[in-house]
Amino acid sequence: MPLAVRRIAHSTPDYDAMVALRRAILRTPLGLDFTAEQLTTEAGDIHLAAFAGEDLIGTVVLTPYKADTFKLRQMAVADSHRGQSIGAQLLTAAEETARTEGATRIILAARVTARDFYARHGYIVEGDEYTEVTIPHVTMAKLLV
Repeated sequence: MPLAVRRIAHSTPDYDAMVALRRAILRTPLGLDFTAEQLTTEAGDIHLAAFAGEDLIGTVVLTPYKADTFKLRQMAVADSHRGQSIGAQLLTAAEETARTEGATRIILAARVTARDFYARHGYIVEGDEYTEVTIPHVTMAKLLV
């Protein structure tokens, strides 16, 4: 079944499904959840979702960061679809979207366990390792040329 990546509006049923996937993959395993305030502030973000048929199987968020930069956040792929290049396709879609929006750079806070994935896609580590949401992260960036 072909993968479709599309932009999702905030405060819609698809957005709620994206939040549920992000919660299951990124928050619940750490004993964390989103606050209402965190979700409200996402209204100005770009939300991309990957669908296999009608099933939402992946998600990523682009947050405006500076005039020419987006921050890529909350990349998550359903456990049932890992290892199928869904993350790579979401990342490509996010980069294309950022370019369309006028960005020349993407930054992100990568879990150390995901550093190699982003490095394979041209992202470079900037700075030292730090702890965020209880686990080690590194800041990574890529110029969109």
